[in-house]
Amino acid sequence: MNILKNNMPITSGILAFENSHWSRGDQELVLRHTLALPFISAGPVLDIGGGDGLFSSLIKKKTGFDIRLVDISPIAVQKAREKGLDAEVLDISADLPFHDKSFGTVCALDVLEHVYDPLFLLCEMKRVGGSVVISVPNFHFILGRISMAFGYIPFQSKPRRGHIYWFNYPILLKIIRDAGMHIESISYGPIMRLGVLGRALASLWPNVFADSFVVLLKETGA
Repeated sequence: MNILKNNMPITSGILAFENSHWSRGDQELVLRHTLALPFISAGPVLDIGGGDGLFSSLIKKKTGFDIRLVDISPIAVQKAREKGLDAEVLDISADLPFHDKSFGTVCALDVLEHVYDPLFLLCEMKRVGGSVVISVPNFHFILGRISMAFGYIPFQSKPRRGHIYWFNYPILLKIIRDAGMHIESISYGPIMRLGVLGRALASLWPNVFADSFVVLLKETGA
């Protein structure tokens, strides 16, 4: 499959948004980190859009793997470096400056929805990594649908979230196929207050009851 080179670099507006975001504070440990961590089974690891290094620090503590973090925000990268991480500023909308299969695992948690061409980035992740771990929010989650029915902007669509590409379950499956990959394992962000029932609903009807998707991917045929 031919993938056109992405010629849409990070704009100054997006960079300003991300710098403003990281200036306000640090990441907090949330469900996507907990669900993604067991999927990191091979190193070295490339953490794309890793921000202030929270997830990279978790990986390093659990696995001991060598980790490289890249992010478009110099403010985020500086915070990651202060944690002792190998971090650099990088425009992730362009070709990744790494050789094929340089990493055992490449991860991007809640990153693809922030770029104009997530397929291009996913293909680059496949090229430089053995395994790929991603998470994306589900814009068709039932609470978002209810919000829209009552005339409110869903949480994931609010401007302060910085989301420019909307994922649901069918769109996620298509982009994975188009990138020449397949799902090895998937975890669904359920309706947490419903406990076991929420997890069951998310597994049965992910496009409605999963608020997010955390996925371990492999190259098709590998």
